[in-house]
Amino acid sequence: SPCDLPKSFIEDHDITVLPLHVIVDGNDYLDGVEISTDEVFSLMRRGVMPTTAQVNLVDAYRSIGALADAGDDVLCLMFSSKMSSTYQSISLVISDLREKYDGQKLLALDSEGGSFATGLITMEAVKTVESGSAFEEVVDRCKFLIDHVEHVFTIDDLKWMVRGGRISKTAGFTADLLNIKPVLDVDNGVMEVIHKIRGRKRAMEKVADIVASRAKDCQSQVIGITHADDIPAAEIMRELLRARLPNADFLIEKIGAVLGVHLGIGGVGVFFFNQM
Repeated sequence: SPCDLPKSFIEDHDITVLPLHVIVDGNDYLDGVEISTDEVFSLMRRGVMPTTAQVNLVDAYRSIGALADAGDDVLCLMFSSKMSSTYQSISLVISDLREKYDGQKLLALDSEGGSFATGLITMEAVKTVESGSAFEEVVDRCKFLIDHVEHVFTIDDLKWMVRGGRISKTAGFTADLLNIKPVLDVDNGVMEVIHKIRGRKRAMEKVADIVASRAKDCQSQVIGITHADDIPAAEIMRELLRARLPNADFLIEKIGAVLGVHLGIGGVGVFFFNQM
């Protein structure tokens, strides 16, 4: 579920989504099914810090098994194995199901990222399937895109990461005092800070500059923008990018609940390919 695909795309192309879990005060909710991002952000604003958990294996067996029962080959694009244990668990499910459905193609791929990066790979996979390509060609296409997808984002308010224990109080206080906004990307499946910029406007401009530089050889593409409950910031980012990449198209989505818990409220991410 942390792929941030538009719901209309999921429905139009009959994509099966395996929901991760959001846990609030001991109550377990399916991400995007039993709890929305808006509800999670509302809880966080009231001082509640939800936690998250991977896909339930029983649910995964049921969902993937139902597809196999229908005679479908199954390709699962999973959240980064370095950020979640979901990929390893689904790989075990797939391995078990292969024995039952001998002759059908079942495979889990580590997307080495998340949010709209995984969503964009999924959208390209659908195009490849609908062009009539064989399963192996779809897999090869996904592997290529996994190697060439980019995640660049900035976080506006670090207090959520402090509350969640993801950065120290000292680091958060210092960043807040100096109005420092981190710019991050994902490298080999791991989030890392690549710049520390003073001021949100400058941080967003830095993100736009990085995107333009990395997408210079692939300017006519769909670029995904996600926001953590801040549509105006996403629209500003779109205009910054449009000035630099006028041939690109843009899709804006709210970041999903699972990643919202980890990154907090505020912030904008940009997802795109450096080659296609």
